[in-house]
Order: sequence, then structure tokens, then C-alpha cells
Amino acid sequence: MKKRISISIISLCLLLTACGQEPAQSTNAEQPKPLDVNLQGPGALQKNESGIYKAEVTYGDEKVKNDDVEMIEFEIEKKDSEGKGKMLKPKQVGEGVYEIQTSFSEPGTYTVQSHVSAKGTHNMPLITVTVK
Repeated sequence: MKKRISISIISLCLLLTACGQEPAQSTNAEQPKPLDVNLQGPGALQKNESGIYKAEVTYGDEKVKNDDVEMIEFEIEKKDSEGKGKMLKPKQVGEGVYEIQTSFSEPGTYTVQSHVSAKGTHNMPLITVTVK
């Protein structure tokens, strides 16, 4: 009789334990949000004309806080100059917004590229500029 009661209690405990478990939920790691850099500025200028190039930095749907920006530089390089571009530090003009003002002394095709590192990611959009 004692054996029968013990088996019944153990069976009841196992049944309750099995029924009380919630189904396993998938534990997908949170996908990293994309670092987006909206680089804006004129695509055509006259020789020695000044242009303003602005980078608006967002992470997901939010503007990146200035403390979260690890590095930001603008690179200006003439086409076919093979790595002889110049790097410029931009001015911060708002939360997650940076800009430079520059001019080009020679006609030709140039690239203006922002290099932005924030929240462990890097983005390098560019604009092609034609100078006449």
C-alpha cells in the first residue's frame, strides 16, 4: 500500500511538473540597428566656390548622441589622385549633425566622403562633386 501511494505521489509530481512548464521561447539576440549617415551637399560647384557638406548621423530611428560618436572625419579627394585626399575635422552643429565648409581650387571630379564610427559600427557614404 505504501508503495502504491509513493508511486501515485511521484507520478502526480511528474505530471504537474511537465504541465507547468512554459514552451521555450526563442532567444534571438537583438539585431544591431544600422548606423545611418545622411551626407548632403552640392554635387556641382564652380572653381573656388564654397560648399557646405553635412552629415546627419542616426542609429536606428534616433539621432546619435554626440557622446556616442567615436570618430567623424570628412575626406576630400580628387579623382585619380590615388590616396592623396585630405582629412578634415567637421564642426558639430547639432545633436548628431556635423558639417564642413570647403572649396576646390582646381576643376575636376572630387569625392567628399564622411567617415563615421559610432556605437561600434562604421559608415562611409560619399558624394561626387564636379568642379568647373
